[in-house]
Amino acid sequence: MNKVEHIGIAVNSVKLAGEIYAKLLNTPVYKTETVESEHVLTAFLRSGPK
Repeated sequence: MNKVEHIGIAVNSVKLAGEIYAKLLNTPVYKTETVESEHVLTAFLRSGPK
């Protein structure tokens, strides 16, 4: 494996988890997206080279 594409973590509150992970990773949530087919709200944070 050359790189990790993404990691998914199920949480009860995307807003609260986003705030916590933003502090831990020192990067903001840059996008949220609803995936209707899965009935989930996702949040995206960048880490590592872009």
